[in-house]
Amino acid sequence: MTNKNNSKQMLLGLGFTGTHGASAEAWKSEDIHSDIYPDINADIRYAQLAEKGKFQFIFIGDFPGALPNNNSELPAMTLEPIITATALLQQTKYIGVASTVHTQWNNPYTVARQFKGIDLMSGGRIAWNAVTGSSPKVAEHFGVNLMQSRLRYESHYEFVETVQHLWATWGEDALKADKEKGIFADYSQVKPVHISGKHIQANGALPIPPSPQGQPVIFHSGGSPNSIAFAGRYASAMIGEVWTIEQGVATRNALRQAAVDAGRNPDEIKFIAGLIPVVADSKRDAINRHARFIDDYTLQQRAFHIGMILGTNFTPEDLDHPIASEILNRVTITPYSDPRIENVLKVAREGWTLRDIIYQSVIDYHPATLGDAKETADHLTEWFQSGAADGFWVIPDTYGNDLERFVDEVVPILQERGVFHEDYEGETLRENLDIPYQYGVDQRLS
Repeated sequence: MTNKNNSKQMLLGLGFTGTHGASAEAWKSEDIHSDIYPDINADIRYAQLAEKGKFQFIFIGDFPGALPNNNSELPAMTLEPIITATALLQQTKYIGVASTVHTQWNNPYTVARQFKGIDLMSGGRIAWNAVTGSSPKVAEHFGVNLMQSRLRYESHYEFVETVQHLWATWGEDALKADKEKGIFADYSQVKPVHISGKHIQANGALPIPPSPQGQPVIFHSGGSPNSIAFAGRYASAMIGEVWTIEQGVATRNALRQAAVDAGRNPDEIKFIAGLIPVVADSKRDAINRHARFIDDYTLQQRAFHIGMILGTNFTPEDLDHPIASEILNRVTITPYSDPRIENVLKVAREGWTLRDIIYQSVIDYHPATLGDAKETADHLTEWFQSGAADGFWVIPDTYGNDLERFVDEVVPILQERGVFHEDYEGETLRENLDIPYQYGVDQRLS
């Protein structure tokens, strides 16, 4: 399949948490059946809904052993990401899956074997979100002492290159399956690797042929200078957190420059920004719906944090009043300000109460759009056309109502505008992300 529109178009991914939605309280929604947990059949339905919307990928994070703050929330990603990805890929045809596996508490051979096996099994639709892991608590779960940042990334580079070397040990033309000559494979083309690095040692071969896309795609999630440098060298997509167009442009430019510095074509790496879309019949309806997933504890916590950002203290009585203009006017933005401060000021100056400002997720992990489908489509279009992102991973409150409305109402607007494809470009994740075939370590790397 090919796209009729040859102009550059955005990518869309679904942020997947395994909890019926981005909100840990999504299970309370009227459209959710929560008597089964975990519910892999529900996960499959959500993946199929994203595929109906022509999303290029699903992004699976991982938070091993993390427990919620209170009894009303579901744990995130209870099922192991490799298991989840396998199930989703078996029940979909085109959409790819990017699964998070940390390098600080895993083994290169195991990671290489798992991902290459799934890649072959899925016809070339898996990606590895290669991250170091930075939580001391999670490290304890695996009996690992977490390295400090510099050593962690030093080890990370070795780990990822080792995995890529292992992926390429089976020669691309080694498989013969020649019944007449009785030759299944030319094993002289299966070349073991012998790696002895500062942090990683590996000897041997991975006897698995390449998939149609060669090898799994590498994703990376983050935004620190170390993170951007790593992604520019190895990743084909970086999942990021930015709150304004200007921040998106700066991060995307830094990422592309990191790719150039590594000897790569910057068009081969995609910056993917996050968005919480709340689609309803009106802005008021959207705010009211989103408010259902923000409990009193979170409300008070965010009121306190907004007060810190603005240099003031709010009381519970302030929640149902607009923020005074004298408070807003005295705020000075510096390089050390919270990166969400501009969104706080923008929404506050529209005259909303402090409660409604919080319900618009101005200090959430990602920006939010609240209103009709056009509101979300306008945000995505403006950011994309401004060069703030190559695509977006959307994190709806629920995968039932909210994802369904995004697919049914927002996607058609984007397609009509010509900024999002009408159908999949191919059957592999690389084709659908518009990135080249790769097998082994990129030989261009400087």
